[in-house]
Amino acid sequence: MKKIFIISSVLLFLLAGFYVAYNFLLKAPELKEDTNMISSLGDEKNKDNKNFEFKKISRIVESDISAISLDESGSRIRYYDNTNKGFWITSFDGSFKKKMSSDNFSDLKEVSWSEDGKRALLKINDSFYLYTYNEGKKLIKKTKSLSWIGFNQGVVYTFSDSENGKKTLNIANPDGSNWREIGTVSSDNLIMSVVPKSTKASFWTKADSFTESEITLVSFGKEELETKGGLKFGADYLWSPEGNNFLRSSVARKGSSDLVLEICDLKSENCSNLNLPTIAPKCVWLKNNKDIACALPKNIKTDSIWPNDYWSRKNITEDSFWKIDTETGKKERITEESDEMDGIDAINLVASPNNDFIFFINRKDNQLYRISI
Repeated sequence: MKKIFIISSVLLFLLAGFYVAYNFLLKAPELKEDTNMISSLGDEKNKDNKNFEFKKISRIVESDISAISLDESGSRIRYYDNTNKGFWITSFDGSFKKKMSSDNFSDLKEVSWSEDGKRALLKINDSFYLYTYNEGKKLIKKTKSLSWIGFNQGVVYTFSDSENGKKTLNIANPDGSNWREIGTVSSDNLIMSVVPKSTKASFWTKADSFTESEITLVSFGKEELETKGGLKFGADYLWSPEGNNFLRSSVARKGSSDLVLEICDLKSENCSNLNLPTIAPKCVWLKNNKDIACALPKNIKTDSIWPNDYWSRKNITEDSFWKIDTETGKKERITEESDEMDGIDAINLVASPNNDFIFFINRKDNQLYRISI
């Protein structure tokens, strides 16, 4: 009996030792590699280095890039590299970069990834394509406006009939099949965006200081359209992460440069002025669904026309950066004048999951930058 107990104890000890060795020798390197790849600490871990100088704003990719977003893990930045061709990912500090594809899309205008990050809608000239890494692009529709809808179960798009001039709104499968018309629109050249946490998509006319517009919602599986927020000149929009609120930028008067940024409640349609003169595309919602971070143009000319002059590149801005609590209206400056680099004109802002970084493309050099907040 004693011998059996001793033998059992030895076997148990050996098994325990094997388990520890397996986890240490085999699993640990994998964990270490993942930590290096997706670290969001970036420059923070180098603060103990006496030769290290922390920068509030830093450039992390020096290529000409476009279409930045978080990858499917939420721990890296995905972008299209116009210089080196193809989709890439980079760690939050830029120390790790990996090429995900070798596709050459020289005329790529827009990229919209599915929620699982496996497929994307690409806009190239006036056509949209369904794309998967290294599988090439497949034509969906020749159209100026198209978006995901219904948790990526379908796409919504505009169609202009050259024979009778009729412009329609349509829904189809992601590959363009099984399409059906759901309504008519005044323009086929629209901005489209998914409404988060819903089966809906939204659209509005491109912001124009001389045109009044409003946001319209379309439901997947229902042939009905609903408008929200009322008409505004030069209107542009940005949905909150939960889809219950949206930012609306506009101009106070037709053809002016007086920008107004508001927070609007989707259900009540009540809007409150945030008193920060910028446009919605220069803002990003933080993950708490309450705070936003915005780039504030410092050099808007009083005789300019916004946002027309901005998008036509007649007005290139120099930005400061602010954080705003949309519930209270409280503002907090993210960057001081000493932090702000010359020549920052921020677009395509993306927030990290922990709200510790904001990433953006600088319109002046089309490179990727990061702000610590």
